[in-house]
Amino acid sequence: MNLKKVICTIAATLLVTSMIPNQISFANESVNSDLTFSTSDNQKSSVELLDEGDYKVMAQHSGKVLTVPYTTSDEGAQLQQCSNDGSDAQRWIFTLGSSNSGDNSIYSIPASSIPNPTDNGVSVKVMNGTNGAFSDDQIYWGVIGINPANNTWSYLDISGNLIPISTALNDASGHLTKNGVNYANIYHTVSEASWVNLPKITSGRMFLSVGSPCYIKTYDSGFAGPDINNATDPNRDIYFDFVEFTVDASGYHGNTTRVDQFGFPIQHRLVNKAGNYDQVVGELETETREGLFLKYQNEVPYEFKSLGVLQAPYRIVCPISGPFNTGGTYENYFASYTSIPTRDILLGINGASNAQTCAALNRHIYNDTANWNTVSMYYQATPANYYAKFWHDHSINELAYGFCYDDVNGQASYLEVADPKGLIIRVGW
Repeated sequence: MNLKKVICTIAATLLVTSMIPNQISFANESVNSDLTFSTSDNQKSSVELLDEGDYKVMAQHSGKVLTVPYTTSDEGAQLQQCSNDGSDAQRWIFTLGSSNSGDNSIYSIPASSIPNPTDNGVSVKVMNGTNGAFSDDQIYWGVIGINPANNTWSYLDISGNLIPISTALNDASGHLTKNGVNYANIYHTVSEASWVNLPKITSGRMFLSVGSPCYIKTYDSGFAGPDINNATDPNRDIYFDFVEFTVDASGYHGNTTRVDQFGFPIQHRLVNKAGNYDQVVGELETETREGLFLKYQNEVPYEFKSLGVLQAPYRIVCPISGPFNTGGTYENYFASYTSIPTRDILLGINGASNAQTCAALNRHIYNDTANWNTVSMYYQATPANYYAKFWHDHSINELAYGFCYDDVNGQASYLEVADPKGLIIRVGW
């Protein structure tokens, strides 16, 4: 968890304050949170979601679990590391506390400062996390989705209204133009508004871009979004990304995604009205765009390296947009592992249309059904989807949408809550 400080409440009712999990040191059978930060293994921990919002904190070097001895609730009780027994003394709830990450950190916004949404929607804020690479008026965002009130494709205006899109919108006042072609202007900049109310919306997508807005054609019955596989698409030379969501009667449901591409780091924070839900997914804030491009080349196997250069410097593309598609150098990449075609595995179609099957194949766990839900066994041998693995390795709590069914076994960067209050999207660089 990329927090500078968290307040940890265990099920045994003890309230303690500690440094972030990977800065707690485990020595012998005790826990010391006052040591100087280092990169040693005894300061590395994993945080695993259990159920009902509870977490387990495990020390990397020993495999033991952060524990309150004898389920005490005494003030100032000494924490220990013990073998995992599943008791309440080893269950933790992480609640966002103060942060010294800086004003452009997604964690820097107090939940109490988020304005209450109207019409059962959610208050939305887009943050500039580019550390000076782009000014607030150079970061663009626009929302398109279906308005459930009239089942009409619409865009979100700066006042929080869903406005129907149309073919005529491409030529309306203030429209965008590129290469002599007009496009609808549905965008706002970070500098234009602090918070905007997002009402109920189905199949919503927030397009994010820096330096230039995206160029999207709208129609009476839908829209044509960026197509990175089309060499003439006007967005091929635009730095863009997006998040996906639906807001309905059961709450907010949304995610960041790397299924198609990586444009720049994104963090996605969701806060609820009751004050007991405050979660963040996406790339770690410590990751930079330049750093991720470099790490990608250094960390993935040879077959996957070209994905980082095919459309550079604008994006890292997914395998199916590279040499793993039909006719590509690695169109038979999974052939030694299964008779299901590589293209089908990457797209989750035909023989790989079952979500569990598709996930097991991408994670190279297909022939070991007993471990289909054992995260530590994923991506341990080739062939596997190492593009997807990379995004897990560099994301908060190792959650990422690296392929179409990456939500199997809760591995996707997906957040949902029944009573949403605030949605904060941070554009990194």
